[in-house]
Amino acid sequence: MVKMGDKQQDETVQTVATSESEDDDEMEMCQMEGADEEMEDENEDEKVYLPGEPLEEGEELVCDESAYMMYHQAQTGAPCLSFDIIPDSLGDKRETFPLTCYCASGSQSEHGHLNHVIVMKMENLHRTTKEKKESDENEEESDEEEEDDDDEEKKPELETASIKHSGSVNRIRVTTIGQKSIAATWSENGKVYIWDLTRPLHAVNDSNIMSVYIRNEESPAPIYTFKGHQVEGFAVDWSPLMEGRLLTGDCKKNIHLWTPKEGGAWHVDQRPYSGHTSSVEDIQWSPNENN
Repeated sequence: MVKMGDKQQDETVQTVATSESEDDDEMEMCQMEGADEEMEDENEDEKVYLPGEPLEEGEELVCDESAYMMYHQAQTGAPCLSFDIIPDSLGDKRETFPLTCYCASGSQSEHGHLNHVIVMKMENLHRTTKEKKESDENEEESDEEEEDDDDEEKKPELETASIKHSGSVNRIRVTTIGQKSIAATWSENGKVYIWDLTRPLHAVNDSNIMSVYIRNEESPAPIYTFKGHQVEGFAVDWSPLMEGRLLTGDCKKNIHLWTPKEGGAWHVDQRPYSGHTSSVEDIQWSPNENN
């Protein structure tokens, strides 16, 4: 047996303590390096997509919902090229959640006789909830159940009422005339239709009316049809200053002015504006001038 002096014992204890401290430091450094590598891997896995960049094998585009104040998805069945907001009486520039919105769209089915004008009511639209942080994942079961109930109550609701439309809808625009919501649609068959959306709007607002609407297969006819364009078109716009005034332009350069008449009819000038030299893809009224 070898005896060590007090000084030697102190040095040995200090050496052991120093060794343990160094091991702890090395372990902490390894953990930090591992965390940094994980963050780098995450940054490599997730990046902003630039339009035109090809997707590599295994890559997919994922929506970052945290970028939106409100984000919801809905399906109408057939694809729709055009839609427009239906003005309502719920107030302008409203920002209090949940929100309600009315809109109209036009379908583009492969079979022309299966197309529709779709009147939609979207309600119970809540603010988009950001993804939960990791620190919030270990909540009690009771809290999770309450959250599930909240999620159920916050589910958005969509009601739709359809109107049969002849041909695919190239474009749809909605305005208010008197107390009625009126829509104009450009059809691929070269005709422009005017629709009164009163009945389908009543249907999306009242479940009893909706039941009757569906049971009777209701489909209000257009209140006016213009056949003066020789070809189809896409350009259509209601005047924001003169109620019921409309402009339509076709793919053969012709632009027609519509002036409302009594009894829900329109006078359409048979002589189109001839200043345009090629297809009229879109048209807009001045926001502050009648002409």
